[in-house]
Amino acid sequence: MSGMSIRTRELSVPAVAAKLASWIRPVADDASELPLLHRLAIIYLMLPVVIWLVGWFEWWLGIPAAIMLALAFWQAISGSWRVSPRPAAVAVLIVAACWVMLTAAGGVFDALPRGDWPFHRLTIFELGQRPWPTVFPEPLFATYAPDGAYSPPLLRYNLAYYISPALAAQWLGPAVLNWVVPIWTWLGVALVLLMFTRERRGWSIAIAVLIFIFFSGMDALRMGLLEGWDWIIPRIDWEGLPGIRLGSHNLERGGLHVRLLALSNMTTMVQSPQHFISAGLYTFLILQLRGHVRFLAVSGVLLAAAPLWSPFAAVGLLPLFGVLLWKNGVRPFLRWPNLLLAAPLAGIIALYLTSGSTDFPRGWIWEQYEWSLLARWMPVFYLSEFLLLGIIVWVLRPDLHRDPFFIACMATLILLPLYEYGTYNDLFLRGAAPALLLLCYYCVETIVPRINKNIYAWGGVYRLGVAGMVVLLCIGSVTAFAELARATNHDGVFRFEQANFGTLIDTVLRKVGLVDSEYPESVGEGIRRERIAYDVPNALWMLLDDDRFAYPQREKGELLFRSEFDAYLEDDSLVLVKERCSRDDLADRFFLYTVPVDRARSSSAGQVLGVDYSGRYQSRIFEGTCVVNLPMQRYEVAGFQVGQWGGDDSTQAWTADYKFDVDIERAYQSLTSGDLISRSEFDIYLDENRLAFVKEPCAPADMEPRFFLHVYPVDEANLPRNRRVFGFQNLDFRFGEYGILYNQICAAVRYLPDHEVANIKTGQLANGRRIWTADVTLSDE
Repeated sequence: MSGMSIRTRELSVPAVAAKLASWIRPVADDASELPLLHRLAIIYLMLPVVIWLVGWFEWWLGIPAAIMLALAFWQAISGSWRVSPRPAAVAVLIVAACWVMLTAAGGVFDALPRGDWPFHRLTIFELGQRPWPTVFPEPLFATYAPDGAYSPPLLRYNLAYYISPALAAQWLGPAVLNWVVPIWTWLGVALVLLMFTRERRGWSIAIAVLIFIFFSGMDALRMGLLEGWDWIIPRIDWEGLPGIRLGSHNLERGGLHVRLLALSNMTTMVQSPQHFISAGLYTFLILQLRGHVRFLAVSGVLLAAAPLWSPFAAVGLLPLFGVLLWKNGVRPFLRWPNLLLAAPLAGIIALYLTSGSTDFPRGWIWEQYEWSLLARWMPVFYLSEFLLLGIIVWVLRPDLHRDPFFIACMATLILLPLYEYGTYNDLFLRGAAPALLLLCYYCVETIVPRINKNIYAWGGVYRLGVAGMVVLLCIGSVTAFAELARATNHDGVFRFEQANFGTLIDTVLRKVGLVDSEYPESVGEGIRRERIAYDVPNALWMLLDDDRFAYPQREKGELLFRSEFDAYLEDDSLVLVKERCSRDDLADRFFLYTVPVDRARSSSAGQVLGVDYSGRYQSRIFEGTCVVNLPMQRYEVAGFQVGQWGGDDSTQAWTADYKFDVDIERAYQSLTSGDLISRSEFDIYLDENRLAFVKEPCAPADMEPRFFLHVYPVDEANLPRNRRVFGFQNLDFRFGEYGILYNQICAAVRYLPDHEVANIKTGQLANGRRIWTADVTLSDE
């Protein structure tokens, strides 16, 4: 009977409620405090989230959310703040500062025009000069949309790295970014390095830092075996691209025909510090606080905030959080911060990041490539990037055979490449960062064990394995050195200047003296394509601190004609408007042919054909009204033809002319009047120094891949100084910049240099593979 009464008492409602209450109770007061270093890391990660919530959302959401987060993390970050810096820690801080100064984040060296930093700077500028939440009002669409139907595009990106410096710029002006961006980046990198070396002493700290900074896969060995060793000159002829030399291109890209890049720590740090810092801080917090009660009590909230730093790195963190659950069980996580805040915070961030998102390429890797290609290249990728290192670690470290973190690390690196997401497969590009950092940690633990051992007392197999690992890491360090050279091979010093910021393109890039007008335009298109959300759902607008109806309309432009779409002429745009339309009306691509008043102002192809082609446009739909904005050419236009391609891109669904007077057929005959020097996918004609690439019949898809054009002179002394190491002049181009498509005829024009040319190599590239090539000899010398 007594046993029955005890069981009844355990199953009673009050007993169950008491049990649940014990699970959800605050962390016990006697729980030891977190180390100061880890508390600083948590503050660094969560401060931008608090700023974002307060600055971007309505007060009734942002302020209570910030207060709740402060209360949730209060016990986790409370404790002694006494700092007793060791000399080794000071040295690590100095190394972190030097590392940051050698990258674009530091501003000492300027990484433009390559890499991701043009986009980072544009994002910081926009956040620092525009009200929050940052929107990009487009007067054309506001004017032609029905009343109340217009929602301005919203800056939508993982903003955690940018928003703290931007807040300083909002308060103190853009010039403060010269100091804030390097300091903010240095703080993050310093925390990562200090956490990585936290358990080490003496000379082992220097070895650990050295391995960490230069840790990479063996890209140089892979490229040498697959592409040849002439890159040591330094020169690499990579699939017809301009040639890769030390300090010119990412070595990670070379030698593979699949979209898989395992970035070195140097490359990630130089190009995308937000991914590097967040992946490092989260990974080492999990690894070093794996059983700490106060950390587990807020770990769910930390994970929920991770996508605001790096969405794909957050995916790579999921297996590590799964290990935390496996090792600790569910109970330590059932605290009120995780239960009450994690899900709402994750929901708000997910709603923000996915609003108006582009339909990026996605799918299993075997759906993207042929099996024969995968069988040839995937083993090369696995072995050269991480598998050989992982095997050596596994052999030399029996204690890791059942370690769940090591298993999760290797499983992530092996399985994550099997699914492709993003234009550059960002899922693996960024999602693999936590696992690669863990592998780096295990390599250091294997080479320099924390237990003090005499290296000469180690067994022969251990010494041989360590020596092999050191050799692999040395080969991998070539990638890091190449990226460092690439980041520092510019003489210009970038400065965020105090100025009247008009358009972000003109402001950012004119300050460093760029004169190529096409480059700023391409950067602007990139940030609009990847970091701006259109058609933001009402659920998000209701939460944002912004009035979406506060953008005034203006008078419409001149109505030129009525056709399938009504055409209005604005100052620098042609606006097409159609009422009672659907998204199907916008599914097919639009085109615009313009006839210049002065043909000399036209593109190279336009000067020959008398007409320029443009396929750039933006389209919106507002309550059944479709609006299409086609930017006009930057010259006086005599007339134009506008229309839309059919579903298969081979025929024109509709066209409309406005003073369009051009004899394309006669111009085409002139274009092909030269000598036919190559017959391939595109026929190539040479008339004096003019090359004409012609294809008939042709569709828009034929224009999209990139063209490479390498011109080899008879006398290499005629080459520009920076091209003599390659032996050829690079005239690569995209068809949209130098060609047109008209009546199923594709024609592009490029002019050869004035000196005598020995031969040319040309062709098209798509997804790193050559579609077709042509090698034409022009001189017998």
